[in-house]
Amino acid sequence: MAYFANGCEGEVFDEECAGCIFGDKPCPIAWITAEHNYSACNNPEARAIMDKLVKQNGECCMRRAFPEVFAADKEKN
Repeated sequence: MAYFANGCEGEVFDEECAGCIFGDKPCPIAWITAEHNYSACNNPEARAIMDKLVKQNGECCMRRAFPEVFAADKEKN
């Protein structure tokens, strides 16, 4: 689960989002992370779900799980 103590730690996630297939549209992964990180922190089940979305180092797990989708989008741009 990505917890960013300051802006610098969140920069990796921001870079991940910059190359997202959603572009400027709201991404469900970023929204869930921003909206529920603090409340999920002390809930083991919620934390396990959050861990499936974003790694502690700020990497988006969906980009890693579906590289063909992100590669196809980059070819369009």
